Amino acid sequence: MYSKSVNWKRNKQATVLLFLFFICAGLEIIAEYFENNKAIWLTKPLLIPLLTAYYIKRSKKTNWLFVFALFFGWIANVLFINTRIESILFGVLFFISYRIVIIYIIVRKVKMPNLIPLILAIIPFVFIYASVTIFTYSTLKDSVYLFLAQGIFTIFLGAFSLGNYILVPSKQNSIFLISTLLMTFCQFLFLLKFYYENDSILQALAMVLFVLGQFLLTQYMFHLEKHKSKIHLIKNLIEV
Repeated sequence: MYSKSVNWKRNKQATVLLFLFFICAGLEIIAEYFENNKAIWLTKPLLIPLLTAYYIKRSKKTNWLFVFALFFGWIANVLFINTRIESILFGVLFFISYRIVIIYIIVRKVKMPNLIPLILAIIPFVFIYASVTIFTYSTLKDSVYLFLAQGIFTIFLGAFSLGNYILVPSKQNSIFLISTLLMTFCQFLFLLKFYYENDSILQALAMVLFVLGQFLLTQYMFHLEKHKSKIHLIKNLIEV
């Protein structure tokens, strides 16, 4: 009875945190569209902390590596608010760190797809990322190599999620795939901002994709927890 009461309280708190996350995200997206820097500074730094708090409250067994990855993502997000190229480059470095930790978590918990599905899945991601990089090369110049390094991890994660979905088209893998696609296109829009002068619409759209992609990735982490719990349950039943 006590356990149920605690779980109900934690779920209620998690729901409130998720509601605040989407409210804050909506305000931030509007601020991006109208280029209101004060509102952006008030809302954007709160997004990842709210999502992290929601994850910790909702999770039955918190993956602290995922929380660590979110911390890197939070630093990157804050750095991206500043439009100076130095701040953006440091933001990219932290976002690469975020990607590396996420890939490490996924590769540890999910079986790598076979070589053929993985190669087939890589092709569209390489084509799109290369096309966007070519468009923005004249603006980025030498900084393009840092964005290409980020692209390697983006392409791998995209190919990994698509390859897994091709092999096993489950709900869990579809959430992972959609999350990865949203985050990938968010990065494409981020690069395109350097090519187009009027980028407020692109920035607002990029934030929509980021918010949804990050939320779905968090949901995918819950599915991984359930899957792991089922494996432990089966092992215990076999031992009995």
